Amino acid sequence: MTTADHQWGLSNPGPDRLIVWLEPWCDEFEVPVRSTITLKTSGGFEEGNPGDIEWTPDNLVIWGNGRTLEVFIDGVLQVSSSAAIPIPDGLTKQMLSIVFSGYPAARLGGEPFDPVKSSSW
Repeated sequence: MTTADHQWGLSNPGPDRLIVWLEPWCDEFEVPVRSTITLKTSGGFEEGNPGDIEWTPDNLVIWGNGRTLEVFIDGVLQVSSSAAIPIPDGLTKQMLSIVFSGYPAARLGGEPFDPVKSSSW
């Protein structure tokens, strides 16, 4: 690895599977019980931090801060958009929050759009 390359991992001790969403790519990964998910960046992580991390009742959301991220589950490289599509310059979590108004309907398993809860530009 170069000085710009880092990796970060998380183990799932159970008792249930762990669903990980990797933003802004809208990638979704299922981490089985007693398995580990590892993110490797080719430029970005600062001090080993993959980005903002949020817990929801059903999943973990990681807002990547690397240009691209390879995802491994138990050492096996996963097919992902994050490995092939660099984050565009200037794209931020705040920008995506405005675009999706807190409802990522485009994401598999996302919540339906509710115009009452939607914020305006």
